[in-house]
Amino acid sequence: MRKENNLNQIQFAKSIGISQGNLSENELGNSNPSAETLISIRTQYNVNLSWLLTGVAAEDGTTYEDEFEKRLIIYLFMNESY
Repeated sequence: MRKENNLNQIQFAKSIGISQGNLSENELGNSNPSAETLISIRTQYNVNLSWLLTGVAAEDGTTYEDEFEKRLIIYLFMNESY
């Protein structure tokens, strides 16, 4: 998503509310993004949350928020440890 938008790590991290170091660790696979970070990416860049979680695009290519996505967001926030 960052590269598709021609952003460097600092720009992208700032746009989603995390540090560049945190983003770097996520991109290297050393840590996983928090639910809050995923939701921020989903909101800022209008991408499908399922795609963010699984890497699989919607069959019809749409970006949408459905009932499953709402329940998943609630579940992730309720189970997120800060």
